[in-house]
Amino acid sequence: MKTLVFFLLFTSFVYAQSTQITLLHTGDSHSHLDAFGPKDANNKGTIGGIGKAATIIGTVKATEPNVMFLHAGDFSVGDLFFNKYFGVPELQILQQLGCDALTVGNHEFDLGSTTLYSVLQESFPNGGFPVLSANLNLSGFPQLGNFVTPYTIKTVSGVKVGIFGMTIPSPLGNPYPVVINDSIAEITYATVSALQGQGANVIIMLSHLGWAIDSSLAANIPGINIIVGGHDHYLFNQPKTVNNPAGFQTYVVQAGESYEYVGKLKFTYSATGVTFNSYDLIHADASVPQATEIQGVVDYLKQGIVSTYGDVYGTMIGTAKNDIGRTNNSHNVHYKDSPIGNLITDSYRRKTHTDIAITANGLITQKIYKGKINSADIFQTAAYGFDTTTGLGFNLLKMKIRGTELIKGLETGLSQLGISEDFFLQVSGMIFKYNPNNPVGNRVMISSIRINNQQFNPARKYTFTINEGLYGILQMMGIEVENVEPTGIPEFIALKDCIISLNNVDYVSEGRIREKTNNSSNDELEPDENTGTIKSYQLYNNYPNPFNPVTTIKFQIPKDANVTLKVFNSLGQEIETLKSEYMKTGVYQVNWNGSRYSSGVYYYVLRSGSYTETKRMVMIK
Repeated sequence: MKTLVFFLLFTSFVYAQSTQITLLHTGDSHSHLDAFGPKDANNKGTIGGIGKAATIIGTVKATEPNVMFLHAGDFSVGDLFFNKYFGVPELQILQQLGCDALTVGNHEFDLGSTTLYSVLQESFPNGGFPVLSANLNLSGFPQLGNFVTPYTIKTVSGVKVGIFGMTIPSPLGNPYPVVINDSIAEITYATVSALQGQGANVIIMLSHLGWAIDSSLAANIPGINIIVGGHDHYLFNQPKTVNNPAGFQTYVVQAGESYEYVGKLKFTYSATGVTFNSYDLIHADASVPQATEIQGVVDYLKQGIVSTYGDVYGTMIGTAKNDIGRTNNSHNVHYKDSPIGNLITDSYRRKTHTDIAITANGLITQKIYKGKINSADIFQTAAYGFDTTTGLGFNLLKMKIRGTELIKGLETGLSQLGISEDFFLQVSGMIFKYNPNNPVGNRVMISSIRINNQQFNPARKYTFTINEGLYGILQMMGIEVENVEPTGIPEFIALKDCIISLNNVDYVSEGRIREKTNNSSNDELEPDENTGTIKSYQLYNNYPNPFNPVTTIKFQIPKDANVTLKVFNSLGQEIETLKSEYMKTGVYQVNWNGSRYSSGVYYYVLRSGSYTETKRMVMIK
C-alpha cells in the first residue's frame, strides 16, 4: 500500500512539473520591414515584412500560454530601411513584440563595431531585450558589453530556459576591434556547462552559424536541447534531429528570411527532460493582415526613405516574366549559372563595356519576383555595402586581370563546393565548365573557357568589372589584378538602368557555367538535354548581352517542324535570317555576328507554326 501511495505521489509530482512552452522564431530578417515579393492590385508587396510577422506573433501570444520569441540574427543590411535607419526601428519594434533574445549575426558588423554600438545605444536608451553572442571577444571594445552578453536565462512558468548566442566568424566581416572567436566547439561546451551550473532546465542555442556547424555541435556537445538557427536562410518544414551525446535528440530549426515565415515549436519540459510536441512554419503570405500599429510605423519610415531616395515604391520600372532567382531554372541540371547572377553581371558590363563581369552568390541578397518591379525590389537584390556619398551599396570597379589569375579566382570559388555557396561565382562575357570531382585547384576545365565567344588565352589580360565587395575578397584571397579604376557607379544603379532598358525581364540559367562529371570539354548535349525532356518551345536570352559584335542565340523546339530565326533592327526591318529550315526536335544555338551593323537595339524572332517569340538584344561597339 505504501508503495502504491508513493507511486501516485511521484507521478502526480511529475505531472505537476510538466510545462508546455511555445517557441516562436525568425531570423535573417535583413531589415525587411515592409512586405515584398509579388505585387497586389495596389502595387504593394504581398509576403513577409515585420507587420505580418507581428500579426502572427501577437495572435499566438494572445491565445497560448508560455510563449517565447527569438531572433537568430542578421537584422542588418538588405533593404533601404537599413541604409536609412541602420536597424534602429527594427530593434525597437522587436522589443515592442516582446522579443526574448536576438543573437548577433555576421552582418551586424558590416559597418563596424562602432556603428553596431551606436545602433544598440539608440535602440535601447532605457534598456532592451538580450542581445547574445558567446564567442565575441569584446576586450578591444568593452563598452559593447553593455548590450551584448554570452547568454541569458528566462524563467517560464517555473522552467529555467538558458539561451546562448553564437556568431559565425565570417572572413568578409568587419568586426575589428571586436574579435569573433573561431573556437566554436570549446566555447559552446563551456557555455552549456555554465548554463547547467546555473540550473538551466532547457538549453537553447540561438545560432548564427549555419546548419553544417549547428549539426556538428549538436552531435558533439552534450546538453543542447534546441538550436534556433540562422545564417543559411534555410527553411526547415520540420525540425532536423541530431542525436546528442547526452542521450536525447537535439531539435534544429530555421525559418528562412525577411519575416516571410515565423517558426512555431511546441515542447514540454518535465522531470524526464524535453519532449517535442509539434512544429509549424507559419507563412506570412497575402492572407495574413499587417498589424495596424506596426505597419503604421513602417509606412511612416517609408516616407523618410522616399524623401532620401525618391519614389522607390510607387514607380514601376519593369516587369519580370518569371521569378529571377538564385537557383537553376532551366531544364538542364548541369547549368550552374543563376538567372539573377546572369542579370546582375550583364548589368555591370552594360555600364562598363569590359570583357567580362563577375559577382559571387554571397553578394546577391534576394531574387526578383515575378510581376511588376520597383526600385526597392532592385535594391533588395543588390543591397550589400554602404557608400557614404550615395547612401547606397557597393560601387562598381573596372580593372584588368591576367588569364592565369582569372583561373585562380575561379578555382578559389570552386574550392568551396559542398562547404559554402557564397563563393561560387556568376559571370557575364564568358563561359566555362568545371568538374566537381577533380581535386581542389584543378576543377576548371581550361579548354572549355570562352571569353566573348573567343578562345581563352591564359597569358592575355582581360578587362573586367566587379563590385567593391568582391574586390575585397580578391585581395583577401591573393588574386592579383591591375589598373583598378573606380567607376562611381553603384551596383544598384547599374542593375536598375538595365531593367529599365529591358522593361520585360526574362532571364534563365543558360549554361554560362556548366558542371561536368568527366573531363571532356566538348560541346555535346548534356545527358538531360535530349529530345525526350523537351516539352515546349523556348527562346533563350542571347549571350552575352550587351555584346560586341558576336552573340549566341539558343532555342529549343519540342517537335520536328519548319523553323525560322530572324534578326530585326530597331525600326522593325528584317536584316538577317539565321535559320529557315525543317529542324528536328532538339536544342540549338546560333551565333550572330553584328560587325556589319552599328551599335544599338536589335530583336531576334523565333517562329515555328503558331509559335512566335521575340527577344531584345543590345550591341555596343
